[in-house]
Amino acid sequence: MPLLRGTRVLAFENGLAGPLATRLLADLGADVVKVERPEGGDVTRAWDTIAAGLSSGFVWMNRGKRSVALDVKDPDARPAVERLVERSDVVLVNYVPGWAERVGLDEPAVRSLRPDAVYVEISGYGPDGPYAGRNAYDLVMQGETGLLAVTGSPEAPARVGVSVCDVGAGSYAAVATLAALARRAETGEGARVSVSLFDTMVDWLGYFPHLLWHGRGEPPRTGMRHPLFCPYGPFPGGDGRLFGVAVLSADHWRALCEDVLGRPELLGEERWATNEGRVAVRDELEPLLERIFAERPATEWLERLEAARIPCGAVNEVAEVVAHPQLAHNGLVAQVSSPVGPIPVVGSPFLVDGERPPSGAVPALGEHTSEVLAEVGLGQPQSSST
Repeated sequence: MPLLRGTRVLAFENGLAGPLATRLLADLGADVVKVERPEGGDVTRAWDTIAAGLSSGFVWMNRGKRSVALDVKDPDARPAVERLVERSDVVLVNYVPGWAERVGLDEPAVRSLRPDAVYVEISGYGPDGPYAGRNAYDLVMQGETGLLAVTGSPEAPARVGVSVCDVGAGSYAAVATLAALARRAETGEGARVSVSLFDTMVDWLGYFPHLLWHGRGEPPRTGMRHPLFCPYGPFPGGDGRLFGVAVLSADHWRALCEDVLGRPELLGEERWATNEGRVAVRDELEPLLERIFAERPATEWLERLEAARIPCGAVNEVAEVVAHPQLAHNGLVAQVSSPVGPIPVVGSPFLVDGERPPSGAVPALGEHTSEVLAEVGLGQPQSSST
């Protein structure tokens, strides 16, 4: 049984962060009603035509939802908007700063219609403060939160290849929404959930602020290596193929030297006896390891590392990922219906009681307008269209 069956989520969302949060809730069984502009819909619909004519970004973030086309700024649509709010357990807003207040969908307005609603807002920098009015996009936020400063090589920073700020904030918003629903089930009280991309990514900096707080200075950019562990990262085998290895303990170091490399004499070097010592002289140690790894192909090193129980793995291209035997075993890729026919999607990342929730269809713009409004006892507003 879907865990959130009977829970309706009303989503006023655009882009990636909000849509990911509600897609995760849809994966868990919530009825997610996505309200879109009649002209154009979610901005991601027009990003590209990669997915058999549909936008890859829209397909990624919006399967399993029902699309309702309403112009929330149109007075004729206001009764429909209000009725939907009244019938929803969660109301999520993820638009530009000030939008909710301008269209009458801020928390007080929603609370006047549904006192026990879980009101969820996702913003760039937070609901107030000196930066609250600024628009925030993934690249901008990667820079503002220091992510670019710690990603890349010593010569130049690099953007994280996926929209990590949106994904992080959307995931946090989904978690907090579930907690608020759990509390409401006990107390009957609604809640306001506020998640920002800024706060999320500062949290994701992890141990880096501690370097500053405890006198170690700015974290270095170390490319594909790790600033706090050594050896850690991908190395090329003798065939040129990259493979990843992570030495995270004294036992790992001992096993690497003795069982994997066959170089027990490396254990006698006092400078390399501790992780911090190895990090301090990584410019000497890593070239030595690269020369040793160049003696055998990557597949052989992976076999040895796995036998020694040292964390390791291939460095795969995306084509190798979608053909990965574990992906096939997990059944993660699903075929879903869409306006252009069946298309493949990456399905729900959750297993509930050992089963993966089914993935829902990708909705056409306004596909469910009449259906959803009929459920709340209304017809379609005259000036809104599908």
